Amino acid sequence: MRIAGIVVGIAAALLASATLGAQQASQQAGGVQSVTGAAPSNVQSTSQPATQPARRTAATAATQPAPSSDAGDGAYTVARPTVIRTAPDAAPVGELRAGAGVEVVGHDRGWVRVRTEAWVPASEIVPADTAYRATLSAADLRADPDGTRGKVVQWTVQFIALQTADPLRRGLATDEPYVLARGPGRENALLYLVVPPSLLGTARALTPLDNVAVTARVRDGRSEPVGVPILDIQAIRRLQ
Repeated sequence: MRIAGIVVGIAAALLASATLGAQQASQQAGGVQSVTGAAPSNVQSTSQPATQPARRTAATAATQPAPSSDAGDGAYTVARPTVIRTAPDAAPVGELRAGAGVEVVGHDRGWVRVRTEAWVPASEIVPADTAYRATLSAADLRADPDGTRGKVVQWTVQFIALQTADPLRRGLATDEPYVLARGPGRENALLYLVVPPSLLGTARALTPLDNVAVTARVRDGRSEPVGVPILDIQAIRRLQ
């Protein structure tokens, strides 16, 4: 009986020890699962903010324009009297006084390209067209109609009327509007000055005997039937 009791006691102790070991192993396994399960969350939350700034930086760099050497710098004033040139090291073509306002629009080897606004008397400018002839008169056109065809003149004439061409006036299209004028200058010659659509409003505002300045290209220096010169108006303005 005593031996049997001892055996039962030993068995009970072994069973309790096994149960306690199983519980400890389960708790240890749960602790490891909790730690390993939290690790991906920590890694994700740590790595995600690190990649977002990189993406934003790359996107910003891709959208920002590269600086240009020809970009304008804005408004400046001339510090002292200086000549102006058409290109670096080219011959002078004019002068800017100290204090003149300019806008810098480009750079080239220590030079700056500038833009400025200025006013000059209308009588001091002439067409840049290479066909411009300053000294041609109405008599010159009639004397050499072939040689003067296509030349550009700048004349002062007297406005007589705005008319519409009829079929009898050769060199003019039927219903083509033209100014009947006298001149140029002190010449007492009749002229047909063809008015383009863009200048019809200006021509209609003129009154008889107005003195006007015209820039025109010779169409026919001696038109049929009576030899009146025909010119195409490029610019026209009333003189004060």
